Amino acid sequence: MSNKKLKNATVFTLLSILYPVYLFSTKDPDSIATISLVLALFFPVVGVIFGLNVEDNRFKWAFVIINILVLSIFSNYALTILF
Repeated sequence: MSNKKLKNATVFTLLSILYPVYLFSTKDPDSIATISLVLALFFPVVGVIFGLNVEDNRFKWAFVIINILVLSIFSNYALTILF
């Protein structure tokens, strides 16, 4: 993985998956801070941006689709916790 754009997209895709999973599985929903919810929704958006910068089309659309799925799943959880 010598390509820096591919490495950045991989890192943020992993962050967008692992941080919300950790947040929503280990914390009580009443004790989750709003900034943690914002970060859980921010990482997939940044992952989509970094994914769109990858030159190889196979990896580009795989990263974008994964991050959009993660964003849609965890935005549902975040909205459930907030409201």
